[in-house]
This record gives sequence, C-alpha cells and structure tokens, in this order.
Amino acid sequence: MAEITLTINDKEVKGEDGDTILNVCQKNDIDVPTLCHFDGIPDMGSCRICIVEIEGSGRPRISTSCTTPATDGMIIQTDTEKLRGMRRNVLEFLLSEGNHHCMYCAASGDCELQDLAYRFGIDYIKMPVTPSEESTHVDSSQRYLVADPNRCILCYRCVRVCNDMAGNQVLGISNRGSKAQIISDMGENRGESGCVSCGTCVQVCPTGAILDRRSAYMGRKTEVDTTKSTCLFCSVGCGNEIISRDNYLIRIEGDWDAEPNKGLLCVLGRFSPLYDECRARANKPMIRKDDQLQKATWNEALNAVAEKLKFTDKDKIGGLVSTHATTETLKLFAKYSDDMGAKNVGCIEGPISDPPEKGFDLSDLNDADLYVVVGEDLSEGLHQVVGFLIKRNLIERDKRLVIVNDEETGLIEFADKHLKISELDKAIELCKDAENPIVVYNDEAINQVDKMREELADNAKFFWMPPGINSRGALAAGLDGEFDPDKASCVYVMACEAGDISEELLSKLKKADFVAVQTSYMEPWDEVADVILPTTIWAEREGTVINMEGQELKVNKAVDPPKEVKAEADILNALAEKIG
Repeated sequence: MAEITLTINDKEVKGEDGDTILNVCQKNDIDVPTLCHFDGIPDMGSCRICIVEIEGSGRPRISTSCTTPATDGMIIQTDTEKLRGMRRNVLEFLLSEGNHHCMYCAASGDCELQDLAYRFGIDYIKMPVTPSEESTHVDSSQRYLVADPNRCILCYRCVRVCNDMAGNQVLGISNRGSKAQIISDMGENRGESGCVSCGTCVQVCPTGAILDRRSAYMGRKTEVDTTKSTCLFCSVGCGNEIISRDNYLIRIEGDWDAEPNKGLLCVLGRFSPLYDECRARANKPMIRKDDQLQKATWNEALNAVAEKLKFTDKDKIGGLVSTHATTETLKLFAKYSDDMGAKNVGCIEGPISDPPEKGFDLSDLNDADLYVVVGEDLSEGLHQVVGFLIKRNLIERDKRLVIVNDEETGLIEFADKHLKISELDKAIELCKDAENPIVVYNDEAINQVDKMREELADNAKFFWMPPGINSRGALAAGLDGEFDPDKASCVYVMACEAGDISEELLSKLKKADFVAVQTSYMEPWDEVADVILPTTIWAEREGTVINMEGQELKVNKAVDPPKEVKAEADILNALAEKIG
C-alpha cells in the first residue's frame, strides 16, 4: 500500500492508502473513543462516537472516523470542545432510551457505554428516560444466553459478527428509527431460532444487552484471572481465554489474537465444557468391592492396578486412551505400553488414520473458489469453526459449496449441490473445472477421498478433519492402532473427559476381568471400572497439542485441581514405579 501523510491534532502522522481515519489514529496511538467499532468486522458508523473534524472548504466538516477513508494531506482534529459536546449528547440520548440502571446490570463495571459516560462526565441525564415500547421482552429462551433488548444501544456489533465473522446469519434488524431492534431470524425467540450458540455475540456486546447466563455477576474484568490457552474439544485448536476467579471457572472467551480462529469459538469450546459440571467429578481414588465402588487411598488404588498389570499376560493387556490428552501424556502412555509389551492399544475415539496431508493452513480456505465437503457435517459436533470459516467465505465472496454425503447436513442451505457418496465422480469433475478447489473430509470418507486424491493431485487441496481432539498428537506418539476389547482381560483406560462412549464398547469392557480407568468424570466409567484414578480436566492441564493443521499449540493451566486429583502424567509415572 502507498504511504500517505496526514496532520492529526497538529502533528504529522503516516498511514497507508486504504486506511480509514480511525485506522490511522490507531496506528499512531491517537485515542479516538468508539462504541460500535470492533476490530475484524466491517464498520458502519452507527454510534457517532468516533466523530472527528476534517478541515477543508473553509469550514470543518464532522465525520465518523471509522467509515471515512483517510487521504493524503488531510487535516484532522479528534478532540475539540465541539466534538466532546456532540459525543456527550449522543451518550445522553443512548442512556435515555433504555434500561441503563447500572446498579442492577450484570455488565456494570465492564460496560463500554458506562465507561464513556464516566469519561465524558455524565452524572445525570437532562432529557426524560423513554424506553422503547417495542423493546420490553427479555429473551431467556436460549440455554446459554439471555438477551435484554432494553439495554441494547443498536451498535449492531452482534449482527455484524453473526453475519460477517461467524457466517451464521441469525441476527438482524427489524423496524426503523426509535422502533428498531435486534431480532433472531424472523422475530423468533433466540432458543427457537437458528442460533448455533457460538457465543460470539455475547463477547462483542458493549453493554448488558446479551449476557452469558452462567457468568453473570460472577466478577468484573478487574476481579478475574485470564489465562490464554488452547481449546481441547476439537482438533481445530482454537485459541481461547479461560476466565476464573478464586480457582473457580467462570467462562471461556475467544482469543482475538490467536490463530487459526481469531476469536471465533463454537458451542463445544465456549459453553459445553462449563456445563460438564452436570457429570459427577472423579475426586477420589476408588476400588470396587462387593460390586460397589468405594473410596480408597492413592497407594491402595495404584497397588491394585499395578498387581493386575504385573501378573496379566501381556497379550491379554489392553490400553485405551483419549485424544483429549496432551501430546506429552500420549507419548508417555505409548512408552509405558511398549515397555509392558502391550500391543492391543488404541484411542477411545477409534483407530486414527494417518493421511498423506501432514498439515495444511486453514487460511487457504479464503483463497478457494470451491469447497467439497465429504462425509463431514461442519454445522454441528466437531469442527464447527471450520464450518463458520466456509460459510463466511460463501457469504462474502463468489464461491461454491458441494456436499458429498448420503445424509443431509446443516450446510445444505448454503450448498450449490448435494451429492450422494455414489456420485463422487460428479464432485471430481466439478473440482477439475475449479481454479482452487478444497476437499474437506473426515476419517469415515478416507476411502472415497483416496480416489479424489488420485485424480486431483495437481489441482486440489485436501483438509483432513481428525476424529479426535489431539489426533495428530496420538499419531506422533504412534497410537494409530485399533483396540480390540474381545482380546483384553485386563484393560487400562486413560479417559480424560471422554464420556460419549458407545454402549457396545461399554458392554464389552464389562466382560473384562479387570478395568482401571484414569478419568476426570465418573460417568460412564463407573459402570465398568474396578478402579477409578481421578485426573485433571481441560482447565487444569498443562502441555501441548497438535491441531489439524499440524501446528503445536500450548495448553496452559488456569485453575488447580481438587486436592486428591492428580495430573495424567503423574499417575502414569507413579503406576510405572509401582510396576517397576
């Protein structure tokens, strides 16, 4: 970009051609108050707080800095008495048009509108408070969020992130003027709408208009601890921020600076982990006696497991491990399995294929002109953030989507074609006609994609959606085998948080002579375990994982585990010492 020179507040500053005035101010550390602006989404200048005076034509003109292109030679003032007065007036109007009684609002102390009111010295409102009659219904129909339109200032941040960042297109605007309000779909309650609970809207809301119902009133930003980490609930490896207070988990937010998600999270990464409290936590070692799990000491539990592993034929020993674990722990599990000569070892998520793609870059999705999604539903379950990235590109740019799946998926409404697996040849021909096609597939579609890879080796990229959270970490540890429960009489399970276990696997494990489970939660393992060894959850874990791109990402501990809960590696090392 060509460099441009402006004069702002009587000082010469530099910017780039294509910058807005606000961009130039931010690059040069010039403070301009904003409210509707949010980095990463298109500006619309709705709040009028970022206004500046631009000299020219004999009389300064007032313009919003976030939407006005910066041009070479501009002379600008950002902080004059006139501008301060206009900003105060705007703020007073906003405060008078809703329920902004801060004492009763969960956002008090973290509210951007409140901060600006203090900044501009507003201690009372001159005009009468007139809340809109259209905005009285508080919508608490959604499981994780509460929407209070009475606190909304119509900055449209939520609408813009829903449409432009997450690509979900659920939120919109109805009516005009004083009757305007944010709606879901065609005016439905949020809980009955197409909302996928990604929660991006609650993170960008500048007031208390959208609340995370679990963390409301749990602590202001100045009262909580923030730990940057990596989400451990799918293989995208989203950067997150874990918010805690006094060793208690409050909420999870997206990390705007992190790759590859840049702040986006899905319901699995933002909300679901905090609602795992519905499952009983494994807090103490337990041993089954008289068909009942009873509390035991760590020494008793480890001795019981060690004795069974010592005196069981190695061909009868089985090992199951979850890819929720860090790469370091997976490698330790694989090492001790090898040391014991155990061969019947695999992942709870199933056998993991080792695809030809050793890594890829999700940012390449922006350059594709055709997406072919084979066997995967990117609208739910794992990898929803990849679905967001694809939907966003389909909305913003002239791109096409082809679904290859025998079942309907949540992305059907965005697709140009829905093909059956038997129609794979049609998908191949479409890829040949495209300039930059990308094939997104999961483990269940490995065989079909092999054919596509042969015919499209030179003109398509292939993105593998692993079945587990740290599947590439498991592959790096050599844990690519298949566990056969029918051949194991003594089974050691490192389950971490894993709880979605098939009834078939559980029923076969019940037939084993002995099952030891290293787990964060009791369910469903209390049905089959002879020994329970309590271990840490995702927020108590430290180490690294390898995401679907092949990037090694850091996992940081945000809170300490309960007193008798041990880290996964510590349990394995203690058990190895007992076995000798």
